[in-house]
Amino acid sequence: MRKIWQWLATALLVAIFLSLANWQWNRAEDIKNPPKVDQTVFPLDSVISPTSAITPDQIGRKVSISGRYVSSWIAPNQKSDGKINSWDVGLLQTKDNAMILVVRGLHKNDVILDQTKELSVTGFLIPPQSVDVAQNNNNQISRVDSSLFVTKTQLPLYAPFIQAISELPSSGYQTIPFKFKTIPGFYWQHISYVIIWSLFAITAIYLMFYQRKQEKSSEKKVEK
Repeated sequence: MRKIWQWLATALLVAIFLSLANWQWNRAEDIKNPPKVDQTVFPLDSVISPTSAITPDQIGRKVSISGRYVSSWIAPNQKSDGKINSWDVGLLQTKDNAMILVVRGLHKNDVILDQTKELSVTGFLIPPQSVDVAQNNNNQISRVDSSLFVTKTQLPLYAPFIQAISELPSSGYQTIPFKFKTIPGFYWQHISYVIIWSLFAITAIYLMFYQRKQEKSSEKKVEK
């Protein structure tokens, strides 16, 4: 019975170590071969509805929407591409009478808001920011978050915002690069963990056989 328990305990340890090694191997492969980004552009209302929370699979989805800007805002102290910049943010009223924030691009002083002009926006769907990086005053907002506009409109608000990559007609903005979150760590770092966990598995097997060998040696000495 004792031998059976030793085999079972060793098998369990080996399985755990090998599963951890396989997990690190898969993470290394994900870093080496990142998944392809879906370039399909979906109508916004086919991805999410107003007042619905954004789900993880919707983050970074390319969407399009048509409407008109009803107000313009500045979001300062925004980090993008390793730099701190101010963004121009427009509150867009869609054709189906809903509101969504659009990060149009890097702030520029010569913005003239035409509330009658209809346009089409294409961009990435992004969750609302949750941390204030500035003060709310005049036309400045503390973060890009539709909850700041609940008292400014009676229309339903989309929770996420759109980080624009194009507007038609063109607005002339310098758009902000969007980067998908990558697997943390480095390729060779994960490979080193694969080796370490594999060695643990080999060590567990070796110790079991070594213990059995020692027990047999002790039994022979007793017999003598």
